[in-house]
Amino acid sequence: MATTMKRFLLLSYMLVSLLCVKAQTGKFDYIFQEAERQKFAQHYVNAIDLFDYCHRLDPKSGATMYELAELYRYVKNDSLAIDMLEEACNLYPDNYWYKLRLVYFYENQRRNDDALRVLEEMSQQFPEKTEVLMMLLDAYQRNNDNENMVKVLDKVELKEGKSEQLSMDKFRLFLQMNDEKRAFEEMKALADEYPNDLRYQVVIGDLYLDAGKKEEALKQFQMVEEKDSNNVTLLLSMSNYYHAEGADSLYHKYLSKLLSNPSFDDASRARLLGVLVRENLNQQSDSTMLLNLFDEALQLPQEHTDILELRVRYMVTKDMPREEIKPYLYRMLEIDPENSMARQQLLSYAIADNDTIGVVNICKPAVDYNVPDPVFYYYLGIGYLQLDEKQKAVDAFRGGLEHVDEGVETNRVQLYVNMYSLLGDLYHQLGQDDKAFQMYDSCLVYRQNEPSVLNNYAYYLSLKKKDLNKAEEMSRKANELEPDNPTYLDTHAWVLYQQKRYEEAKQYMDKAVELMDAQELEESEDVKQHIELINKKVKKK
Repeated sequence: MATTMKRFLLLSYMLVSLLCVKAQTGKFDYIFQEAERQKFAQHYVNAIDLFDYCHRLDPKSGATMYELAELYRYVKNDSLAIDMLEEACNLYPDNYWYKLRLVYFYENQRRNDDALRVLEEMSQQFPEKTEVLMMLLDAYQRNNDNENMVKVLDKVELKEGKSEQLSMDKFRLFLQMNDEKRAFEEMKALADEYPNDLRYQVVIGDLYLDAGKKEEALKQFQMVEEKDSNNVTLLLSMSNYYHAEGADSLYHKYLSKLLSNPSFDDASRARLLGVLVRENLNQQSDSTMLLNLFDEALQLPQEHTDILELRVRYMVTKDMPREEIKPYLYRMLEIDPENSMARQQLLSYAIADNDTIGVVNICKPAVDYNVPDPVFYYYLGIGYLQLDEKQKAVDAFRGGLEHVDEGVETNRVQLYVNMYSLLGDLYHQLGQDDKAFQMYDSCLVYRQNEPSVLNNYAYYLSLKKKDLNKAEEMSRKANELEPDNPTYLDTHAWVLYQQKRYEEAKQYMDKAVELMDAQELEESEDVKQHIELINKKVKKK
């Protein structure tokens, strides 16, 4: 109640103020102007009150009704907005703008039948307005009313003259209506209107073919071929014709001419090859013809890798030898050095072949290009590690850690574990044990029970005679996880030795020896030294 009274007082104050200014120009005009000012200031409630007052002063003011409709829309009162516009349209049935706005309001409210009714009236009332015809066309399209769409296009054509776009629109509608006769007539008229555009002549041939008139279709195609044997539309239609006829050699001939035609755009070429690939795989056909077609297409300069990637995927699916696939992968990288698909496939081949140099050569450019996939950093580090280039391996792993969170479809935790673990081992080998222990600590944050990390961390601590209780706890946990691992048993024995727990150390050492074969024992100088030192301490006791 208080809010209503406040608004009433505010409105009264504004009205009194307005009526005191230049009374000779009329109450309505001043109130209307103030309402406009309130609207522009986005004081919509005040504006509505003022326009509503104007409406009471002059119930036949179309401008007032129009403004009220807009304001009701702003405050989400669509039913009142439509009521206002309907009232304005009833009072002023010849006002184009009122009716046009009403159509928009109906459409926003999904009252499509009402919108269509008004548009049909407007198309009769304002035949010169192309905008109305186009809106009517959209309305009929929403109702799938193809016949009335054709009638609207006829009106547009009568008003603006025949055009290629209008004829093609009508042609497509006739096809949707299965009205082959009118579709043919429309295309024939279009071909006569544009005799130098052979596309329309080809479409006429396609219509003959769809109607089962094969002889007429072939004559039409051959007529076009005499004028332009490299016409892309013709080559596609001719290949379809001979495919339907089962004439494989001619089908392949026209496909080859089409795919090697520079006028055939890359995207369409890739789509066509995609269709041929699916057809080949579904029918389990021989690969020779399809690969030859790929070769024809790939003779042209390639700006994108789409066709190369399609060929590679096809060859992989057909389980073709990797040595035949590799050249296409390398060609993909020449076009797009950051293509992860090609690089990952080459990497998988190099790993399978134990080709360390190949792994480095494949991963190094990816790192140089700062490709965000951490897998390339990881395997680059592995490659350098196998080549005994420790510092380079460290740099690769550290770079990979910066990209793990960015990696797509990667096992984030496993990569963290692997890289931190390997960095720990590398820093130890480089004599930087403090950094090594930091890496192991980071690794154990992601996986507390990683046995190899627990073992190595414990062993390197024992070598420095540092944090032996921590080393013993980690070594014991590693042995609990893998109780029959002789390396872990040896580490635990050595940690116990450093703690002067010699009898316990010997028990673990003896078990480690039992699990090691003679050759393994002979080749492990560290183990032999551990056995000797532990046995000496036990004998002294």
